[in-house]
Amino acid sequence: MTSSLTVRRIPLLGALIAMQLILGSLLSIQLLLTKISFAFIIGLTARLFSPLVTAGSSAISSLLGMLLFPKFTFFPGFILTAFLTGLVFGYAFQHQTSLTRVLVANFIVVFILNLFLNSLWLHLMYLTPWSVLLTTRMIQEVITYVCYSVILIALFKIPILNQLTARFK
Repeated sequence: MTSSLTVRRIPLLGALIAMQLILGSLLSIQLLLTKISFAFIIGLTARLFSPLVTAGSSAISSLLGMLLFPKFTFFPGFILTAFLTGLVFGYAFQHQTSLTRVLVANFIVVFILNLFLNSLWLHLMYLTPWSVLLTTRMIQEVITYVCYSVILIALFKIPILNQLTARFK
C-alpha cells in the first residue's frame, strides 16, 4: 500500500467514525431496555477497512458516543459488543459482499450480539429478569434484522460505493 493511499484512508476512517457517532449515538432513540439506531454505517467501514480497524473504529465510536452523548449508565460491556460487531462485519465484508454474507453477518450481530450479549449487560446493570428482556427485545431485533439487511444490500449495490471500495482497497 502506498503512503498516499494510507494518508487518504485516515480522513475517510475519521469521517466514517463521525458518521457512526452521530447516527449511532446522537440520532438514536434510546429507551431503558432498547435502542434504535443507524448502526449500519459499520458495514461501510467494514467494506473499506480491515476487520480489526473496523472493530476498533466501532469501539471508539461507541465509547465516544457514551462519553459525549450520555443517555444512561456507562457500561463497558456495550463497548465490547460494538467491537465484536465491527469484527463480525469486518470479516464478513472484507473480501466481498453477497446476499448470504449480509444475511449471516446481520444474523450474528442482531440475534447473538445485540439480543443476547446486550441483554446480558442490561441484566447485569439493572437486574431485569431474562424473560422481560428477551420478549421486549426480540420484537425490536427481528425488525432491526430485516431493516439492516435491506439497507446493507441496497447500500452495497450503489455504484459509487463500489468505486470507492475498489479505489481504497
